[in-house]
Amino acid sequence: MHQFEESNPFAPIRAADYTDAQINNLWVELGTAKIASILEPRSAVSKYILGSKGSGKTHLLRYHSYQVARLRTPKKPGMAIVENCGCLAVFLRTTNMDAGRFDLPGGHVAAWQQLFSIHLELRLADLVIDALRDISSTEPNATFNDKQLLGHLGKTISDESFTRLKTISHLQEWVSKWLRTIDDSINAAAFTGKIDLRLPFSIGGLCLPLGASLRLWSPAFSDFNLIYILDEIENLSEQQQEVINTLVRYAEARAAFRITGRLYARKTLATIAGGEENREGSEFKVTRLDDILRATKKYSEFAQLFLAKRMGIPSPRQHKKNIIGRFDPRSIFEELDFDGYINRFLTPANDARFVRAFRDAMSKNRDPAVQSGEVASEIIEILTADVPPLLQRLNVLLFCKKFKSANKANVVAGKIREECFSYIQRRGVSRSSYATAVGHWKWDLFAQLCRESKRRDAVVPYAGFETFVTMSAHNPRNLLVLWGKVYEVASFKEFDMTAGAKLPVDIQTEAASEAARFAFEGDSNYGHRSDQARDATSRLAEVLRTARYALNIPEVSPLAVSFHTDELSQAGRQTLESALNYSLLIEISEGRPDRNNQRILKKIQLNPMLSARWGLPIGRRGDLSLGAEMVHAIFDPTAKDEFEVLLRQASAKWNFPFSPHPKNLRQESLF
Repeated sequence: MHQFEESNPFAPIRAADYTDAQINNLWVELGTAKIASILEPRSAVSKYILGSKGSGKTHLLRYHSYQVARLRTPKKPGMAIVENCGCLAVFLRTTNMDAGRFDLPGGHVAAWQQLFSIHLELRLADLVIDALRDISSTEPNATFNDKQLLGHLGKTISDESFTRLKTISHLQEWVSKWLRTIDDSINAAAFTGKIDLRLPFSIGGLCLPLGASLRLWSPAFSDFNLIYILDEIENLSEQQQEVINTLVRYAEARAAFRITGRLYARKTLATIAGGEENREGSEFKVTRLDDILRATKKYSEFAQLFLAKRMGIPSPRQHKKNIIGRFDPRSIFEELDFDGYINRFLTPANDARFVRAFRDAMSKNRDPAVQSGEVASEIIEILTADVPPLLQRLNVLLFCKKFKSANKANVVAGKIREECFSYIQRRGVSRSSYATAVGHWKWDLFAQLCRESKRRDAVVPYAGFETFVTMSAHNPRNLLVLWGKVYEVASFKEFDMTAGAKLPVDIQTEAASEAARFAFEGDSNYGHRSDQARDATSRLAEVLRTARYALNIPEVSPLAVSFHTDELSQAGRQTLESALNYSLLIEISEGRPDRNNQRILKKIQLNPMLSARWGLPIGRRGDLSLGAEMVHAIFDPTAKDEFEVLLRQASAKWNFPFSPHPKNLRQESLF
């Protein structure tokens, strides 16, 4: 069992490794209505609860299991706990079953599926019986009919010894005996290659009728469902998932399942009954936890409580007084001094890269009059003279977007200068198009200013509590990773986060960069598929970075892209799916209509947790529209050599806006 690291209370330990007590102590309410919509305790329809790594699936469902709920209210009668939870839910982590034992090479698939199902049902029944024994021991005035429960179960159990059972205590002994028998047989099969065992019931013969048996055991269960929570089903083989699907198919409101796993957890929807597939909306429902978390408007408040609890949980060796209630995570972060950073990293206009890039771009114009350095110098003077540093860059950007004809260059530049000074005179309080442009582009231009600075310590800063919440993409584990890196960097630099001083921006930025590196390199390493997904994500990020730091930035806060999915090869589709499954990329559910034919384009964005790795924004506004060639080069592993060529073409398009582009540089062929 893992304990909290003494030096870092934000160590991202898996909820699967928490004790039941830690599950309770670290719980933070997300909202009663949201929890009800996820668990749906009153629904007899089974459902998958899928989410990315660290989205809180295990913590949420363990918290609502009878085992953990009992610890929260040790003095309550058992049925009061069931009533409070809205169901009798038992939690089983499938990894604890050592499911690989049921998949010996060369074995008969159907036989091993049968054995796996019997073992699974016995494990679930054992958990239910634990709960029933607790309920009966805490309800001295209630009557519980063990005989009727056993009689109902006996209709589907063929083992002769079952008829001699009299109480649920006897039932638990019988379950334990069969679990040992199966374990012994599997161990022997490793040497003999076969299972010599007559099983006590068929698939579904124990866990499914147990739901109806509860209502015979006590009328108090007539209003409550029996729910089996199966966690981490991605660790089960396809044949074992067929067993789960079969139980779901034939549950028929006798019992219900809540099946949790990663986004890629489901390997098949087929059952073992002739391969028939379960259908969403018929045999099961699906809840995607990430969508719920991202739609949570009060997630920032959740994050404050979530992190405060972490700071307030003492390790066994610390014996700290619980400080929940007097620790506000927001108070730690120094906010970014925007103007201060501009002055700190400023490069004078006559020596700035964006001015040199503008001159270079003007020199590539087809019109000889515009090619001359004198014209470029005149335009630069109009756009930058006596203008604040960030607005100099904005003026050049606006000129790149508005200039169409050589003989109107001075007019276009003069109009932009006029609007700029009008904005300055009103001290930024304006509803003009120029004010809108400032609001849209200032963070991208600020990033360019920082990146182009000649100072050694120049870096695009990431700072502020809300910035870190946004970077987490509303994923609790990401919050822990970010704060864990903050704690590591601060401790290394001997900064005490609990002393009351503000955490400097440079420490926050370094922590954001370290968290991005960990999330990209160390936290998504699952083999060949994940390697391909990381490579594709890196290529996409290169496109976004090229866009953000271009002379003529094509889109505000470039973090998202859109494209036609039918432009992807099969290999490309698999790579994209892997990148989404491993949460390197995030799908934006609403998509975007194509401007030409109104077809809905697939819309995805880089996970903002990774933004600091490439100096990208953490929030999105618009999206870059990718064409078939670029989509293919990004996601198809066989086309990666084409990517560098296409990226250079894109860079030329965005950095030389006054030049005619060859046919293969047209927007429709690239984006």
